[in-house]
Amino acid sequence: MKLKNLCIVFFSIIMGQAIGQSVSGTVTSNEGPLPGANILVKGKESGVTTNFDGNYTIENISNGDILVFSYLGYRTQEVIYSGQVEINVSLVEDLVTLDEIVIVNYGTQKNTSVSVVDTEDLSEFPTADLGQALQGRAAGVNITNGGSPGSQTLIQIRGINTFGDGTPLFVVDGVFTNSINSLDLASIEKVDVLKDAASLAVYGSRGTNGVILITTKKGRAGKVSFNLQASTGIQEFNRRYDLMNTEQYIQYLREINALVGQNGGPDFPIGRVNSDPLFDGNGIDTDWQDAYFQQAPIYNINGNVNGGSEKAKYNLGFSRLEQDGVFIETGFSRTTFNLNTDASVTDWLDIGQTLSLAHSETVSPEFEGGRDPLQNIIGQAPYVPVVAENGLFGGTTSADLNDSRNQIRVQDNQDNLTRFTSLIGSVYTKIKITDGLSFRSQFGIDANLLLRDIEIRAFEEDGDRFANPINFIRKDRQTVSQTVFTNTLAFDKTFDKHSINASAAVEQTKIRLESASISDNNEISSEIPEAFSPNARATSFSVPENLNSVVFIAGYEYDNRYSVSASGRRDTSSRFAPENASDWFLSGALGWNVTNESFFDIEAINTLKLRASYGETGNNRTGNGATSVNQFLPALGVNFPVSIGDETSPGISPNNAANPNQRWETQVKQNYGLNLGLWYDKVQFSVDYFRNRSEDLLIPVELPPSAGVPGNSQTGSTVIRNVGDVLVDGFEFTLGYNDYEGDFKWNFWGNLTTARNVVEGLGASGEPIERARLNPPFAAPLNRLAVGEAPFHFFGLVADGVFSTQQQIDNELPNNANAAVPVQPGDVRYRDLNGDGLISLEDRAVIGDPNPDFTYAINLRAEYKGWDFNVLFNGVQGVDAFNSNIYYLEGLDNGLNYGTRVLRRWQNPGDITDVPRFRFGSNINNEISSRYIEDASYLRLRNVTVGYTIPSKWINKSGNGFIKKFRIYVQGQNLLTLTNYTGLDPEIAPFYNAQGLVDGLGIDRSAQPRPITVLSGIQLEF
Repeated sequence: MKLKNLCIVFFSIIMGQAIGQSVSGTVTSNEGPLPGANILVKGKESGVTTNFDGNYTIENISNGDILVFSYLGYRTQEVIYSGQVEINVSLVEDLVTLDEIVIVNYGTQKNTSVSVVDTEDLSEFPTADLGQALQGRAAGVNITNGGSPGSQTLIQIRGINTFGDGTPLFVVDGVFTNSINSLDLASIEKVDVLKDAASLAVYGSRGTNGVILITTKKGRAGKVSFNLQASTGIQEFNRRYDLMNTEQYIQYLREINALVGQNGGPDFPIGRVNSDPLFDGNGIDTDWQDAYFQQAPIYNINGNVNGGSEKAKYNLGFSRLEQDGVFIETGFSRTTFNLNTDASVTDWLDIGQTLSLAHSETVSPEFEGGRDPLQNIIGQAPYVPVVAENGLFGGTTSADLNDSRNQIRVQDNQDNLTRFTSLIGSVYTKIKITDGLSFRSQFGIDANLLLRDIEIRAFEEDGDRFANPINFIRKDRQTVSQTVFTNTLAFDKTFDKHSINASAAVEQTKIRLESASISDNNEISSEIPEAFSPNARATSFSVPENLNSVVFIAGYEYDNRYSVSASGRRDTSSRFAPENASDWFLSGALGWNVTNESFFDIEAINTLKLRASYGETGNNRTGNGATSVNQFLPALGVNFPVSIGDETSPGISPNNAANPNQRWETQVKQNYGLNLGLWYDKVQFSVDYFRNRSEDLLIPVELPPSAGVPGNSQTGSTVIRNVGDVLVDGFEFTLGYNDYEGDFKWNFWGNLTTARNVVEGLGASGEPIERARLNPPFAAPLNRLAVGEAPFHFFGLVADGVFSTQQQIDNELPNNANAAVPVQPGDVRYRDLNGDGLISLEDRAVIGDPNPDFTYAINLRAEYKGWDFNVLFNGVQGVDAFNSNIYYLEGLDNGLNYGTRVLRRWQNPGDITDVPRFRFGSNINNEISSRYIEDASYLRLRNVTVGYTIPSKWINKSGNGFIKKFRIYVQGQNLLTLTNYTGLDPEIAPFYNAQGLVDGLGIDRSAQPRPITVLSGIQLEF
């Protein structure tokens, strides 16, 4: 009998192993249960998620299986199953937000350098732009954006990798897009920032600038949950330039009149003060800055519904954001809707879809008179009222030596409205062929419609200097559609101590851009914002683009100690001639988990991983204009109207110079890193060294006039050629500390990135290439590219005070009389660098570098009995800026208003000052020089949040538990900025050219500054 029972037990054990067993448990964190945590069987397709209470049950597992517990923002744990009935796991928060494993479109990549930002860090930040929310939260990522709501943000990953379009590739749920302003931050589950070759090579020709993977929220099995978040606040910017008031300005004009007929003086006296010696401004002293800046409201609300079963899950979300700008008559609004569903139709078939819809409207600042808005504000006469007694907007007269426009009138009588509608979506099917082998097919689309309406209505200013009886209308219409069809065969299997993953994919991407524009003038009525006259002018163009790709990924891991991975991608792009259209991009990576070695026995260290990667990526982006995409082909356009008798006929000429030899930009990337965890990951540390060398960079090269190709008025005709090489290398450091013991819980993390950018080649000639121009007021280029120097460095004369006397000039510049423009007492004292005894263009040198020495961020979090506190600092160090505002504050070449520093300008021999004399018209004092270069380093208190979660027993006294969470909070953004920069904001928006490409960094052209924002909000979970 005993033998029989023993046989039954033995048989049951054998059958249990064959049939499979089940285990249950709870997944928690220090804050309680984790609903939606993933539990997977390593190397198999099986897996489940926890319900709303953090509970799970997983079936059909065998002894020796490895259960992998994971949740976004927490450290993954692995547990070996050996017959347990219950396995409870507590996950620890991942402070450093780094990972060495990332799931890309085509499979799993290991041994990578990836920064992860989760939904908790994003959802509380009401902003129109994902880039702003990422600022300071990921090592190696430098972000600069304009303060105007809805303005373009520049995201740089590990320095400057190209001289053209340096924007990273954005991938939303497997769909390529540039429409990140269309995403509500609350709809995002996590963001993976890919930085090294191991993760980027699989994106081939679009991976050089880095890749940002955006995963939107998916449904979770369990009870239906509803989340609602709302916030409202005020934005202000109180920093102002110190400008002359009416009394000071009138005195300044009288002093200018005294210079009439003298060297550097105006040709004629300023009539306003010359004809009336007693003129005092009529009691008017307008503060134009206060008139233009405003206190601006911001409002944001978003909601989310999530639920489903093990067979079908869904997530639905919506949002509405309204943000006024601190410049009057500017703002941004956006409405979004997103829906994601997943379903397991059978044990072998999964299907699903993603959908994000958005519509936004942006009202941008207006420009007039060749100046940015703030430049008109600075220069306007303070004795001019905003609105005159006759009801007209105030303005200067012909008797004033001042052509600044009334910017308040400009904002009132002009409209610049951009409406943008976007759709990002996908559908997929996944077939489980056998255990470990699956096939996935996905079709994605990114489509958007842009409508831009510009209207300049007829106007008249008091003073009769500026008036326009003509109404101008311009309407731009642009559609962009991008479809991507990806088919992937993937294998992922674990055999004892061996883990293998491999995948192969074919992908087809089709892009089509269509653009049309019409403009018209009429004198009939400003109430008809349409183009209807026979003289209306219309243009249009369309650009198709195709990219066909094959991708291979393979990885092997032994005993969770040694791992190796490799990838390859071949792209064929229609942007290049057929003989240059295709190329391979390969990568390889190695990893070693030292802590799993038998010889490693250091109790304090629980994680020590080494990794290395090497590979190639590419860049095929040359702009998106009519003549930017297919540069290897010539294009014709209507450029030269020809008058024949009384009629004008259009003339046809080439739009661009073709270059059939144009080929890919390529970059060789190296990365060597270490991850370290101490005392069960209480302390986490990571360091990476990266070295990226870009070759064959595409640069516009000037052509001689004999080429027969028209160009713009500043640069002439150009052709895009592969002539640039640039090297970027540096370090990334990330450190975190986590203390979740007791009622008071807190953590800290910080990151620091250094990057050295050097141009190593500019073609056979090696001659420097001039780039950004800001004309008016500067005729010469502001920056350039030169071998051995940082890209986009500033180049000009070196200023060193002001010449006080003629004797000083004679002593320092004995050949001054031979100069094309001799300097005189009161002029800027430029250094004679070549020692020829005079000042000329040969004395120019590198005067500034807009690339920072390092960037850094610090984040502190704390919790105590329902209270929570979060503070984020970020900073940039060792960065130079070209402050063009100095010209408008101290240019002293006309009768505009200036800053009060001009009151101590040079006026008489012997004066000791650093502000030059008044010198009418274009002159040497305003040449590109170090006079405009300033240190723009800063430390900014980016965000402070204090919140309180009301105890559930207070809000659910009835006991039904309807409200799961009720949190209130207050938040401040940009509350403090420490800097020596004299401009309004050291965080300077990039300088873009006509093709929308970055032409320069660190050029302050009076963009709208980032405001201080104070808001309050609530979070509800049901």
